[in-house]
Amino acid sequence: MALANDTRISPTAVVQAQLDAYNAHDVPALLAIYADDAQQFQHPATLLATGSAQIGPRFTARFAASRPQAQLLNRIACGKLVIDHEIVHGDTPDGVSAQELVATYEVEQGRISRAWFSFGALTRLRVALSADVAAMNALIARSGVALSAGFYTQEQAQAVTRHVFGVDTQLVADRTYFVIERDGAMLACGGWSQRATLYGADRAKSGPDPLLDPASQPGRIRAFFVEPSAARQGLGSMLMRHCERQALAAGFTALELAATLPGVPLYRASGFAVTEDFHLDLPDDIKLPLARMHKRL
Repeated sequence: MALANDTRISPTAVVQAQLDAYNAHDVPALLAIYADDAQQFQHPATLLATGSAQIGPRFTARFAASRPQAQLLNRIACGKLVIDHEIVHGDTPDGVSAQELVATYEVEQGRISRAWFSFGALTRLRVALSADVAAMNALIARSGVALSAGFYTQEQAQAVTRHVFGVDTQLVADRTYFVIERDGAMLACGGWSQRATLYGADRAKSGPDPLLDPASQPGRIRAFFVEPSAARQGLGSMLMRHCERQALAAGFTALELAATLPGVPLYRASGFAVTEDFHLDLPDDIKLPLARMHKRL
């Protein structure tokens, strides 16, 4: 699309071309879309860059640091202004991040003349550490009871939380268990495993936990839990995408998990299929329905 000084191109088309070039990490295309003397601001008036000589290196550094991808949530256009509401996903040294962003673009003569960026909450997925175990176990206890409502009885939820749920510290040692934080507050945890154990915390394990063979055995998805106040905000999906990418990089071609009933909708939406319904026998004659699920990567 030829954009330079073409007043026939709508501001919306100009901004969409900018978004496409951003996601392609195409700095020359971005510089063709921005006016030669364009300005970028952190809203409302903090100047970030002026002109191609500053805007180009700013994009280059951003793309090299985190390979970002912008997900458009909503767009409003009024005259020469276009306002985009986005989530910008990126890589970090030990995980991934997602940041809410409102970008306001002023388009004149077919090019972006000014842009203002308002940054929202930063959601970060990182490798879990031994120092996180106590906080993760507390989150798991809250999640295990509160988010089981409507799927299990109160007795079932309390029993599985007490006797089964919790951190498997072998996954922490293997660096395959993760936490999600938003502005420093822990909101979710979960991971994958290259070991045989299918579910359960340290107290539920007995005996060795051997490594799986990626060539012939599926990896495991393990212990996804979300803070009840942060449910249905995409955190489980964020964990799943990262775990699948990590498992693929380790050579696995399939994944398996044991799902509690509250987790089945997330796993189905992620492409898993139920291969077996079974139940777990817990103390006090409590039986807990579970589903074994499988997905090819």
